[in-house]
Amino acid sequence: MSSFSFELTPFSHPDRTGWSGPVGDFGTVTVHYELTKSSKEKIGQARLYGDGFPDGLFRGRGPGMPTLDDPYMYIGGERVDVAYNARGLRRRARALQLTQGERHYTYTSLGLGKSSELRRDGVRIVVGPGRQVDEAADTHVSAGVVTGSADATDMAFALLFEAVDTSSLTLSGAVISAPFTFLQRSSDGGVA
Repeated sequence: MSSFSFELTPFSHPDRTGWSGPVGDFGTVTVHYELTKSSKEKIGQARLYGDGFPDGLFRGRGPGMPTLDDPYMYIGGERVDVAYNARGLRRRARALQLTQGERHYTYTSLGLGKSSELRRDGVRIVVGPGRQVDEAADTHVSAGVVTGSADATDMAFALLFEAVDTSSLTLSGAVISAPFTFLQRSSDGGVA
């Protein structure tokens, strides 16, 4: 496939919230984050699965939707190295750098409430809020456009982040989260 678009429909269950739907010739995928039962739970977890996709797992500080603080990521059962500069002033400086084996990706947010972009050599996947499906609940489909010869692993990398709070990749999100990140790390006995 060289270029195609897709939409994932939002869903909500008592224990998880996410999106599901067909993605090109890869089949149907589901991505969700698990809702925590207590505000004392400090780790959020996101999962991705589908017949044509490698399973994905992301854990980060929560509760609820995991954040990029203390990230732990696996795609297809293999660990992914996740790095970013939370103090970067430019979008490129704050971009996530994702490495798994020989694959290297750059993941950037185009702004709070806007699309995000995953890139590797020859592949670009842009995913973000699409059309509104429930006005009362203010829910939107997750819409995406794929350019290049993306495979199921590329798609898993891009889609898993739909269930992760990536607001700290934006300048405004980084500014807003900085005091909370400092306080959280201080309360854990660490340093900021």
